[in-house]
Amino acid sequence: MVQIEKSGYLPPMAKDLKIKNRQIDFQDVSISVPHPDEDQLKILSQRMKTVGNHLTTNEIITAITKAVAVLLDRKHPLRRKLEKLLPLITGFNHETIRLSLTHSLKTFREHELMRWLSVNFENPLILDQFIASSHGGFTKAVGPKLTAHIWAGNVPVLPLWSLVGSLLVKGKVIGKVSSSEPLFIGVFCQLLVEIEPRLADSLAIVSWKGGDTRREKMLLNEAEVVVGYGSNRTISKLQQQIGHNTHFIGFGNKLSFGFLHKLVLDKQKAENLAKQAAKSVIYYDQQGCYSPQLFFVEKNGQTSPHEWALLLAGKLQSYQNRYPLRNLSIEEAYDRSQFYESKMWDDHCKVIVPEDRSWIVSYSEKPLLEPTPLSRVVQVIAIDHWKSLAAIIRDKSQFLQTVGIAAPTDELFEIASDWGALGITRVTSLENMVQLHAGWHQDGYSFLKEQVRMVDIDPSVVCSSELFNDYMD
Repeated sequence: MVQIEKSGYLPPMAKDLKIKNRQIDFQDVSISVPHPDEDQLKILSQRMKTVGNHLTTNEIITAITKAVAVLLDRKHPLRRKLEKLLPLITGFNHETIRLSLTHSLKTFREHELMRWLSVNFENPLILDQFIASSHGGFTKAVGPKLTAHIWAGNVPVLPLWSLVGSLLVKGKVIGKVSSSEPLFIGVFCQLLVEIEPRLADSLAIVSWKGGDTRREKMLLNEAEVVVGYGSNRTISKLQQQIGHNTHFIGFGNKLSFGFLHKLVLDKQKAENLAKQAAKSVIYYDQQGCYSPQLFFVEKNGQTSPHEWALLLAGKLQSYQNRYPLRNLSIEEAYDRSQFYESKMWDDHCKVIVPEDRSWIVSYSEKPLLEPTPLSRVVQVIAIDHWKSLAAIIRDKSQFLQTVGIAAPTDELFEIASDWGALGITRVTSLENMVQLHAGWHQDGYSFLKEQVRMVDIDPSVVCSSELFNDYMD
């Protein structure tokens, strides 16, 4: 018997709209999510825009932190539900889901959220009140009346980033979940409202089939800010539907890679770095934009680039037993097969692969920057010196994001400066490529700042207002 689970969320103000649910079927489980029609979506959007958010920033942070604490508790029924159902929905095994949920949720605790605010605003009180500004007047940050979120489903906890980001600036959110993962964010919002009922009319989590442009356009036209995740094609389609007065924030396809300096390639460090790299590859099977698809390895170290490729292959195989590759779709399996065949026929490449092809490592000494089909497919490329990479990444700035670097400190800063100018927006260690902190600038931008409008009070009007006070003669 197929288990049916209710997800998504509708605010109390939508009760009279009688919105029906859409059922999304997976193996052994179906997820039921609110499915408003165009008229219902318009009414809901307009009602939500009239609702004031009178919570302080600290009260919002407290509510989010309490919700996260519940889901970090592995004995709590909601956490157990997620650990049980997300593997059925996503295809990732239970152990992968268990570890990745914990790693992701830790990012949204109070101290991390305070760091996120501090990175974006010199004084986070600017979201609650007018504060003194350097020009002599006063300034307040005002969040959008309504933000529409169109989420992808490749990484289960991904929607939490933009949802929390909108809540921190006191925005109201209507989020459209992906049909490939419609569970997590709805469960989170239900829990959040239970903890802080004053947020009840500030959230709605809904669903419709991808490509339903009528519903999508209705929501996008009502929103003041639109946040979109997905392929570059999806992002382009969203942009075409958005009016001139709507601010669009898009997160499309990105490419991330690792780099190993020759001085870090002694036998002990090389093996440990291969272990770190393998962990970053198997995390959600490279589905994140920050996941490495290539590793550039300098020649003339104690461990050669080819030897390091063999070390990486060994580590991927050792992790396969505990964290097996998820079941791939027909399209994913086809893309991997095409990549494998192309590399096997390439005289410049050597392919390292197990019999079941649960992972694929391609080794080459031909410098190039091309994406892999993901799902534990990675390239190791030997280079003479890190400066030679400038030529192949120079025109790829719109696709670049994270680079994981293993290099001495002095050269680390030189590399980061040079590659930052060419489009890299995040520099980290191989080990932490997939472990984000709340203060990072996603794709190089300030997500919180992008959502707000700054309202200034000029110093002149403050001075002139003194004349009208009843204590003045």
